Amino acid sequence: MTGSTVVKDSHSRIVINQIGYYANSPKAGFLVNGMDPENPVELVNAKTKKTVLIPELGSSYQDKDSKDIIQNINFTAVKEDGTYYLQYGKVKSYPFQISKNVYQSPWKKLLRSYYLQRCGVAINDKSTGVQHSVCHLNDGLIAHQDKFNPQGKLIDGKGGWHDAGDYGKYITPTAVTIGRLLSLYEQYPKLFTDKQLSIPESGNGIPDVLDEVKIGLDWMLKMQRQDGAVYRKLSGKKWPGEILPNEDNQPRFVYGVSTSDTATFAAAMAMAGRIYKPYNQKLAQQYLKAAETAWNYLQTEPVMKVNWVEGDDSGSGNYLANAIDTEETLKTDKDDRIWAASELYITTGKSNFQKYLVETIPSFDYGLFEWKDPSPLGMTDYLFQKRQPSSEALKNQIKEKLLKRANTLLKRVQTSPYRMANQRFIWASNKMTAEEGITLFYAYKLTGNQAYLQAAVDQVDYLLGRNHFNKSFVSGVGTNFVQNVHHRIARAKKIVIPGLLVGGANTLAQDNIAPKGKGALSYVDDERSYATNEYAIDYNASLIGLMGLLMGGGLN
Repeated sequence: MTGSTVVKDSHSRIVINQIGYYANSPKAGFLVNGMDPENPVELVNAKTKKTVLIPELGSSYQDKDSKDIIQNINFTAVKEDGTYYLQYGKVKSYPFQISKNVYQSPWKKLLRSYYLQRCGVAINDKSTGVQHSVCHLNDGLIAHQDKFNPQGKLIDGKGGWHDAGDYGKYITPTAVTIGRLLSLYEQYPKLFTDKQLSIPESGNGIPDVLDEVKIGLDWMLKMQRQDGAVYRKLSGKKWPGEILPNEDNQPRFVYGVSTSDTATFAAAMAMAGRIYKPYNQKLAQQYLKAAETAWNYLQTEPVMKVNWVEGDDSGSGNYLANAIDTEETLKTDKDDRIWAASELYITTGKSNFQKYLVETIPSFDYGLFEWKDPSPLGMTDYLFQKRQPSSEALKNQIKEKLLKRANTLLKRVQTSPYRMANQRFIWASNKMTAEEGITLFYAYKLTGNQAYLQAAVDQVDYLLGRNHFNKSFVSGVGTNFVQNVHHRIARAKKIVIPGLLVGGANTLAQDNIAPKGKGALSYVDDERSYATNEYAIDYNASLIGLMGLLMGGGLN
């Protein structure tokens, strides 16, 4: 970030979080390319049209990708509930709220998206326009013979969630989605209630989020083989067109087992084994037994193993190391096993699981929680858990690793004109932004340092409109939100489905629709841009997690 007082672009605008700000939270918008240094920015009450505050403008900095000149507009001092906008001469921001519940409505939309992704059932949702008859009742055929199942055998793989804008179903993305949601539930259960999401199970006395997560868990159970190993994914051999799921009538296949998927399965099931116990003890025992069976299988396969055959990815995502996804954690399954061992220890208290953590975590950095590396959730769940005795030495190691990353992120935020913690513009960069925000929140939780909290809030602000595009990256949330999500149901029905976080800027733009090599500008709101404008279940989980942590432990 370089200081500058020269404004070369006459296109002035004000970008803000289009949902708004908590009364007690940091509050900032950005003036982009302000041409007149004598012209003040005013905070205006939208109802009375009266100026509430003339905030001081921060120094001018140039954004490296857009070359825009950015100035910070800080109005943290204003705490009165209401609807506001910022004005600079004739330039106005979109309206926004200051409120003690400002995240509640968008957060519910993000959560409710999972109901709309359900597979194997009819959906008739009048509030969103998502409507289709029962789909994928023949999931699925064994793709390749193994010692338990012959090729072509039909096993019951019905249910679960469609992973993204297409209709494939995958173990590890489902597991990390469930992990993020259940971890939030476990930390702040009061955020979640029955009758919260208007889903078919609402009113049964169980928090709606647990009813919804059960959809994913119960499908995962069906993907476990007799020996504990877990099949990786279920999909057709061709990508479906812009059709409804019930019109996707191609044969769908269950693809080979892997140790990494088996480990993430074990982690999610171990969490469910303790979290569902107050509501359904028998089901919780079933989840825990599945987790322990998966772990026992892993003990027979000490080295990463993937049963993959050329052609397995002709109609579905790879979710393995490949030409695009080259991270070191994809060359091992130890990161997956760390998460599994952590959750199994928290649930059972058995010493062998903690022993694995003590032996393995020292060689791992604290990274970004995602399907490529779920170990950070294993570390933080262990760090904050109170169910079992814990190793102070291991907790201190985890804390040191987490704060090391958080300090790197904080410096990145403080030297970025748009205050972005993530500056790797690759596939799912918006998910990464939300996850880095979670790391910053945890650093605040550990230290009480308000700078971490502000930086965590900055990541929500970026995703909900305070960005290069003056656009909320969540459909149906904000004033100027993404309209053309790459999503089969949305395209087939010609609707905007609310509550979908899209992937965001991706400099490789593999779809050849978004602009390539433009950093944060490598994004386009185009239904054809699967590399930047598709939704996925794990994207939403990260933003739900960040907003939920802030709601539960930071801003109220």
